[in-house]
Amino acid sequence: MSIFKKVAEGDEAAFRILFDQYWDTVYGVALALTKSTGMAEEMAQDVFVKLWLKREKLAGVENFEGYLFTIARNHIFNAFRKKIKTAAFTEHLLDYAQDTIATTDTPDRHLLCNELERQVASAVEHLSQQQRTIYSLSRYHGLSQEEIAATLHISRHTVKSHMNKALHVIRDYLRHYSILELLLLCSFAQATFFAA
Repeated sequence: MSIFKKVAEGDEAAFRILFDQYWDTVYGVALALTKSTGMAEEMAQDVFVKLWLKREKLAGVENFEGYLFTIARNHIFNAFRKKIKTAAFTEHLLDYAQDTIATTDTPDRHLLCNELERQVASAVEHLSQQQRTIYSLSRYHGLSQEEIAATLHISRHTVKSHMNKALHVIRDYLRHYSILELLLLCSFAQATFFAA
């Protein structure tokens, strides 16, 4: 009997073997996307919980790695969609996407990320002058909030407030044009679940 059929029948020892074999892969991808060990561990655990809850389906699965990839991708994507409502996570994802744009090495990723970059640039045009300046100093010049405050002779609290407002405007703009999904897809394009 295959290990997948054993798991499908509720064999916890067989499931542990799958867990041990694929944990590092799922966790590694979640970590690459989130840059957070805590978030990555939580997401990986959730993926395996879902796998166990759907274990009956494993008996008929021909490509386990593809099946696991689909569960992991959908879970991480949905988790991102919930978290993207926060300004801090939007800022994190924009940072990650910009890194992705800088390191893109295939035509499809390049096209995908160029479209994202174009839409973010359009969103930035909708910011007030002060928000645009602060966003630009942070995102394109890499200045910290303290450095921006010193440069513009304003308080750090004012910088933070304008940055949060800017991210809110950008997030709403991208959501209106359904580009949040593109932002996530661009991030996913950088991660490879299973080595050939």
